[in-house]
Amino acid sequence: MFRRLLAVALWVAPAVFCADKSILELQRDVAALQEQVRGLQKSLDDKFADLAQKQADQVRAAAEQSGKSLASIGDRMQKSIQDRQDQESQNSIAMAGMGARLQGISSDVATIKDSLADLNTTLAKLATQITDLANAVKTMQTPVAPPSGQATLDPNAPQISASDLMSSAERDRSGGSLDLALQEYRDFLKWYPNDGQASEARYRIGWIQYSLKHWDEAATSFDQVVENYAESNRIAESLFYKGKSLVELGRWPEANDAFRLLRQRFPGSPLAKESAGIKPPAGKK
Repeated sequence: MFRRLLAVALWVAPAVFCADKSILELQRDVAALQEQVRGLQKSLDDKFADLAQKQADQVRAAAEQSGKSLASIGDRMQKSIQDRQDQESQNSIAMAGMGARLQGISSDVATIKDSLADLNTTLAKLATQITDLANAVKTMQTPVAPPSGQATLDPNAPQISASDLMSSAERDRSGGSLDLALQEYRDFLKWYPNDGQASEARYRIGWIQYSLKHWDEAATSFDQVVENYAESNRIAESLFYKGKSLVELGRWPEANDAFRLLRQRFPGSPLAKESAGIKPPAGKK
């Protein structure tokens, strides 16, 4: 029995030894496998951690970008609202200005209407004046008898009354047609030498000659007023402008005589006082 047990033990021992060895190897393999599993787990954990960090970074970046986009959108919306408000304000100002301009245009239109009305009135007056002028021309072309007690010296002279001829000369003188007026005044003296306005015609001749700087002729015409028309109301003016014409001619002694006579006959006249201030040029008396 003992031998049998011993034999069994001896037979089983190598098997047990072999089993133990296999177990150890298996345990080492398991340990190595566990180590690999732990390494793999750590690698997976690291990768998951990296992935989570990247995702967190991406989420944060996306959030920041979204925030910036939202802020930009908000700014654009605010700017758009502000621009709209500014545009509405400008439109209001423009409308107000347009209203003012329309008011001004309305006023201008009213002014133009008034001007047109005035123009129509003026045109009507002008038409009346043209009609009157045409009638006057017809009258001038119609022979008329000379004024009572007077007769024209020239039988070939145009048949026009003394008053009409004087009026025509005055209009031409006032309108600046001095040469034409000068001829009309001369015609007046030629055809109506005894008319009550003859002295005025002679004075006007001298005045036009003085204006045209025809000093010698002017001095003669003014002298004729003084000598030939003692009752004329142009004596003072004629003496004054005769003296000034002679001053222009350098004939101071004669000018001084005219001024002296002016002061003697019309001592209170402004022209007499003015003549007292007229002095001869240096070296002449």
